Amino acid sequence: MGRRAARLIALALIVVAAGAVLADVADSWRYHDLWCFYQGGNAVRVGVDPYDNATWDALTADPSRFTGPRLIKAPCPGAFAYPYWSAIAFVPLALWRYEVAAIVWGALLIVGVVGGVALVIRATHAPALLVAVIAAGSLSTMRVLVLGQLTGVLFPLVGLSLLAPASNAGVAAALLYLKPQLGGLYVPALMWRSDRHGMRFSWAVAATAVALAALSIVAFPSWPKEWLHELTTNRAEMARPLPTAAGLAIQMFGDASFAVVLIAALVAAIVVLARGRRIDRVAYAAIAMGVSLFAVPYAYSYDQLFLLLPWAVVAAAAARAAGLRRHLVLVALVCAAVVLPWAIFVATFDTGGDTLNAIVPALAAILVTVVLPRRAGDGGSRRRGPQPSRG
Repeated sequence: MGRRAARLIALALIVVAAGAVLADVADSWRYHDLWCFYQGGNAVRVGVDPYDNATWDALTADPSRFTGPRLIKAPCPGAFAYPYWSAIAFVPLALWRYEVAAIVWGALLIVGVVGGVALVIRATHAPALLVAVIAAGSLSTMRVLVLGQLTGVLFPLVGLSLLAPASNAGVAAALLYLKPQLGGLYVPALMWRSDRHGMRFSWAVAATAVALAALSIVAFPSWPKEWLHELTTNRAEMARPLPTAAGLAIQMFGDASFAVVLIAALVAAIVVLARGRRIDRVAYAAIAMGVSLFAVPYAYSYDQLFLLLPWAVVAAAAARAAGLRRHLVLVALVCAAVVLPWAIFVATFDTGGDTLNAIVPALAAILVTVVLPRRAGDGGSRRRGPQPSRG
């Protein structure tokens, strides 16, 4: 066995061991989304309907919720909240008993978060240490690991959607819809801004989406109607206090429809601020990610892990700047990416409200826009920003 193979095996063993430790420390994953996804895979495996409330209640019932001094709320209220293809993706995990599956999930989370950070750094050419420190200090990173969120496992797809050859990048982007709020408007935005390679990217996105939908419909033909019912009933009610434009509109105006005004205002501000600035594909994707996480009606603060893409673009801009401007960009970055989310979390901890964190993705999109260099003739240089590799 060669040295490289030995190192890879040793690294794999370390990751698995770390995953076991993480799963043991965060054994509350059983009371959060991992349990729901695991049972979604079980529903496919045993052939029952995860969108039927009674069936879902029976499948996700967990007697351990009733032990101890207090009752822990049901982790999977209503019915399965995701497309049927998401449940199919969890069948391999559901083949193990939950305790073993949690260890595997811990390893996947570690690989996903670390790998996602590395890919974002590569895509943006940002200072590795600065981005790593921001990721480590981020509220969203902490919540992803503590709650065992799928967001962490899918995180590398963000970097791959920008770095991989066009066809592979399209597949990676489409797979973000395993958790639809993560694909959100980000994937359509990448498809809309096409270049000579754009058609291959768009076709790959479309082909992957069709394959996922076809597989799901063949396996369970009635799922789209039942999933839509879940979205418009239980999930619509749960979305009211979330950190999105809709949640913010309810808190500010008492009406979710005002979210359209907030989203339009954000887009208009970005368009005005972007005049005369050079926006390459990576910067464009970073802005799109911020707008998307603000605009989707159903997302939590742990989904803001994906904001590491815009934060890395800002970090790269700080590295290129000098003097006072560099210090100002760094202060703005740390305050927006780390200090503000934690301050909101602490200030609203007693109420459990997370709505005000909706301003974080909006701020990320604006901050990326204002730190971009000017075009030649507007006080900027002609040096191109980081470009994704394409095939």
